[in-house]
Amino acid sequence: MTRWAHQNWFLLTCLAAMLLGVAVYLPGLPGDFVFDDFSSIVGNPAVSGAHHGFAEFFSALFSAPVGGLLRPLSMLSFMLNAQFTGLSPLGFKLTNVLIHLVCGVSLAFLAREIFRIIAARGRLTLDETSIRWLSLATATLWVVHPLHVTAVLYVVQRETSLSALFSVAAMLCYLTARRRGLQTRAGKLWLWLATPLCMVLGMLCKETAALVPVYLLVIEFTLLEFRGREGRRERQVLGFFGVFLLLPLLAAGTLLAFKPGFFFAGYINRDFTPYQRILSECRILLDYLRWTFLPDLRQLGLYHDDIATSQGLLRPFATLPSVLMVVGLLVGALACRRRAPLFSFAVLWFLGGHLMESTVLPLELVFEHRNYLPIFGVLLACAGGVYGMARDTANRSLVAMGLVAACLLLASATAVRALDWRSELDLARSEAQHHSESPRAVTELQWAYMNYVTNTGDKRLIPAAVAAAEQAKRVDPGSINQDVGLAYMYARIGDLAAAGARLQMAAGRGYDAKPTSTVQLALQSLFTLTSQDYQPLFADIRAVYHAVLANPRVSSNPCYAADAWNTYARFQEDTDEIPEALAAMHRAVALCPGRSPLRYNMANMLLHYGDTKDARAELEAMRRIGDFRFRGELAALEAEYRRQTGADP
Repeated sequence: MTRWAHQNWFLLTCLAAMLLGVAVYLPGLPGDFVFDDFSSIVGNPAVSGAHHGFAEFFSALFSAPVGGLLRPLSMLSFMLNAQFTGLSPLGFKLTNVLIHLVCGVSLAFLAREIFRIIAARGRLTLDETSIRWLSLATATLWVVHPLHVTAVLYVVQRETSLSALFSVAAMLCYLTARRRGLQTRAGKLWLWLATPLCMVLGMLCKETAALVPVYLLVIEFTLLEFRGREGRRERQVLGFFGVFLLLPLLAAGTLLAFKPGFFFAGYINRDFTPYQRILSECRILLDYLRWTFLPDLRQLGLYHDDIATSQGLLRPFATLPSVLMVVGLLVGALACRRRAPLFSFAVLWFLGGHLMESTVLPLELVFEHRNYLPIFGVLLACAGGVYGMARDTANRSLVAMGLVAACLLLASATAVRALDWRSELDLARSEAQHHSESPRAVTELQWAYMNYVTNTGDKRLIPAAVAAAEQAKRVDPGSINQDVGLAYMYARIGDLAAAGARLQMAAGRGYDAKPTSTVQLALQSLFTLTSQDYQPLFADIRAVYHAVLANPRVSSNPCYAADAWNTYARFQEDTDEIPEALAAMHRAVALCPGRSPLRYNMANMLLHYGDTKDARAELEAMRRIGDFRFRGELAALEAEYRRQTGADP
């Protein structure tokens, strides 16, 4: 085969890989928004609203409900999506697929750089042609892997893919600097300017981009060994890690020593401790590895809250073997970096990629999208390792056929998973079938049935919704969400007696409910029942609020209780109980005085009813808090104050 024919064949294969990456997600594109998509995108007015001034636009950029840095670049991408495609899920998902493919292309270039390092250091015998094909195979395996379905079709996880894209760009900049030489002007610019810039941009999409120095440390430790072309230690490399890894670790350690609540305050709303989370994550990391090699579609899913928390080393029994296995992998990777550098690279890359989301931070235990970048190192090592074992042309042809077969098998599994995402009801049925002990999965099935009933008027699925609700109550006895949801459904179809009965059940469970986000969502959903058509339900709705607010576990968490009082105040305002609403808002602010949303709601309510004196005090409090996310809201309130009083607040 001539050189030109070979290049054309390679380009055609690249195009086929791209088309395969698109094809596997096509079945899931007609689906709806899910889970956190509603709080971050659909229900976030900053995404779809018009932004008339800089302050308003700036506030919208920092309107993400989660994340320490509030992910402004991700929010900007959602805002742009809404402007060009509306709030159609299809437009958002198409954008996600495009970003995923661009990530795949970027990882192909990263794989090429890494394979070049491996070849140059004599770890594998690879020519440039083999490097290109192995890089393409690695990237294709990554693009079509079933573990990435939630990172692509779960719209809000664009935060993960955008952060990964900038992270890969930062790594490419670093390796470009290393290849060009750190003593050159260009090398220094790539190292000290381009690499940190891309890393910061990634962190403004999602904080996981802060792990870029960890990934680079893995490359240096296992492959480059901190040495330059002449074999001597590169001082600038050591300086880079001193600035971008050691100093941040020292800063984080200092913050942890003096303000541990900055990292661990979220545990107040979790039913596990940091120790229990570490133990659980050892089991979960091994699950992630197993799903990387054997992605069992019966176990994969959006919700994994059916995975038990490890209460101790032997509860469940699998905890201790899992801890020993993870420690053994780590020790083995550190010990054999010279004898088996690809193994060392794969293990350290994978574990390093999970340092933020799978260790002690008070996050939920399991999400598949956390593997978006970590499994790249595993796939690269597998492709390179298998190819390295082939000693002649015939065996390498078998390896190539095996890699093609692996790509097609993974693509088939991804397409089957994507098919479950084609509609809200299909996804909910699939999740509940595969995770029947997951409170979220079963509750989502209930809501899918209820949405179908309320949107179509077809009452034949009411028994199915009730059955799903009862199953959800069995696996999640500390929630009121199921009964509140059924009350909403019955109210919407005009059966107020059945709605009232369900609200009474929710009130009966509210005093003992666990103070979780689902309880807050249940309380917020009662806003939809404030029109006069539902007036017979008002007493039962109040009973739900009173039960939750009297809950000892709620009252022991002041800011959680403040959010509940805030929700109750808004309900009372909507039902024309103005003095009671103002009293409830005062209670909310008193419980958690440093929370800007509460101050904003209080000031807004006071100005609406002409109480400019108390409103001025709230505006002053907002300025003292200095939450830049509310610059636009504060400016609007100050303008309203000036309109009412003719003076500056």
